[in-house]
Amino acid sequence: MPRIGLRETVFSVNCFAAAMLALFVSFALGLERPFWAMATVYITSQPLSGAVRSKAVYRLIGTVVGAVVTVLLVPTLVNAPAVLSLALALWVAGCQFVSLLDRTPRSYVFMLAGYTAALVGFPSVTHPEAIFDIAVLRVQEIGVGVICAAVIHSIVWPRPVTDAYAVRARSVLGDAEAWIAEVLSAEPTSRSAADRRRLAADVTDLHVIATHIPFDTARNRPTRHLLVGLQDALIGLIPLVSAIEDRLDSLVAEGALEPDLTRTIAEVRTWATDPTQPAPRVPPAPGPADWRGLLALNLVARLAELVDALSNTRALVAALAAPDAAPPAVAGQSVRSLHRDYGLALVSSGATLLTILACCGFWIATGWPEGAIAAMIAAVVCCFFATLDDPVPAQRSFLIWTIASLPLAALYLFAILPAIDGFAMLCVALAPCLLPLGAIMAVPAWYGRMMPMMIGFASGLALTNVYTPDAVGFFNANIAQLVGIAAAIVVTQVVRSIGAATAIRRLRRAGWRDLAALADRPARLPAWRGRMLDRVGLIAARVGALDEGDRAAAASALRELRLGFSLAHVASTSQGATLRGMLAAWFRRSARAGEGAPPSELLGAIDDLIGETLAADRDGQADPETLAALTGLRRNVFPAAPGWQAMGVAA
Repeated sequence: MPRIGLRETVFSVNCFAAAMLALFVSFALGLERPFWAMATVYITSQPLSGAVRSKAVYRLIGTVVGAVVTVLLVPTLVNAPAVLSLALALWVAGCQFVSLLDRTPRSYVFMLAGYTAALVGFPSVTHPEAIFDIAVLRVQEIGVGVICAAVIHSIVWPRPVTDAYAVRARSVLGDAEAWIAEVLSAEPTSRSAADRRRLAADVTDLHVIATHIPFDTARNRPTRHLLVGLQDALIGLIPLVSAIEDRLDSLVAEGALEPDLTRTIAEVRTWATDPTQPAPRVPPAPGPADWRGLLALNLVARLAELVDALSNTRALVAALAAPDAAPPAVAGQSVRSLHRDYGLALVSSGATLLTILACCGFWIATGWPEGAIAAMIAAVVCCFFATLDDPVPAQRSFLIWTIASLPLAALYLFAILPAIDGFAMLCVALAPCLLPLGAIMAVPAWYGRMMPMMIGFASGLALTNVYTPDAVGFFNANIAQLVGIAAAIVVTQVVRSIGAATAIRRLRRAGWRDLAALADRPARLPAWRGRMLDRVGLIAARVGALDEGDRAAAASALRELRLGFSLAHVASTSQGATLRGMLAAWFRRSARAGEGAPPSELLGAIDDLIGETLAADRDGQADPETLAALTGLRRNVFPAAPGWQAMGVAA
């Protein structure tokens, strides 16, 4: 059972107060469907006040766009029901496609624009002359609901996004510092690989939270400059620490570490666990003469980068506490790029299109009066869960909890509301139901169950200015609603559902395509880095649903992230043209045919370039970072290969 504390109680009271305010305003203005405003309050409400305000803005914009499209389509196509059904279904599916590609809170605009057209358009088919009034009414009711939710949650004990972001950022930094300490420890680490990959998911969550900050209630908000800088700093830490761990494991496997290197590692570890200590100076590694020397060179280079990167990250996290102060210098500002799966978005929108058309076809063929309800609810349910790998379990839960709401709605509609006289009594009557449900909804694990319960209860009551109970209408409308949800489940099960292993394979194939593009154009590194880290986070979120074999494949994501950084440096050198082409060809082949062993010729090309670079290094012309990058590239592409040997030694 959910644990209800003070925060959950305050959230529920705020939701109830906003819902009753929305009802009062709708009644006072004489709006015909006040229950739209009441349901909107609960749909819009979030624990963080800034998130409520951003969702309110996006919901209102999406509703306006969807209403305008409906006003344009319905009168024009009302005499051709099949064409109108196709037009509305295409609009909903197209909006869902764009929404799935956006993957930020802004995607809510597109989703709302889509299913608002279904909510307004399908019920208006039988009386198209009223479409403009219904569309305006929908915008008004939604506007009342979102304004009431935003005002109440902003005034009564608000929870600023800025504070939550700062707490989350410190937590992510603490996890990163703990990981660094364990990596540099002489003892075996206890954290699992999934825990480490989950850091990437946490960084992506920070990015999503940051998008709400412009709408926040906090007086002093961090600048975009600071937020982008912190995102980039955290992104850079993960592959850097992962690379250090790999180099350390390789060196330890070949024998004890040199005393100077051991001392440097201990100093960095002490500083990582105690930020009050001065940052250590990492001395340069001696010139490499063999594979072990190359590994040591790479490790020392990464340790020096780690000291700079962690110092910068700590300064940026500290700056969140004083957003008015000038943030630390941030190099290479960029807009965070997120992974986009065009194929899966197309399949998802196709499933929505088929579901709506199936409901419309049944509606038209049978002349079922409530067919419009089935079509519009099917559109809503398909849109709600389109981001999931397999939406069917969530859709099935939505069906179950919608059914659970119906007896409660019937009890109120036919037993309690007839005894109510006046708005004050209505509030008193609704409180014993809405307050507990609202508190449970504030518990994240229960949100997905309580939301259909709230929607089903509000739509079942269908509160208006005039109490007109209709048992037949209540029964038929809710049967149609359940039919629409069931249709969404069936079509999604057949067309759309994929497993976690399939989702990870798609993510890795996209990563290989990006690595091939990075080999061709190293300047794409900033955008590639954001997308690749996002993919690592998406993979981490799915690891728990995998068997042991698929988990091993998922673990390769971090290695591929490290590989990209080494690749970008090597590809930018004049000597790396041949190697770059071979790498790009291998990545493209993997993206088409699936993961395979890299060609042996590639190992020879890397070894040859290492030899050439070492020869130049003896003449004082080589860049140590190039040697470090080549070493990292060899370790990441051929982790099980024997150590590099000079040609003469190998012979």
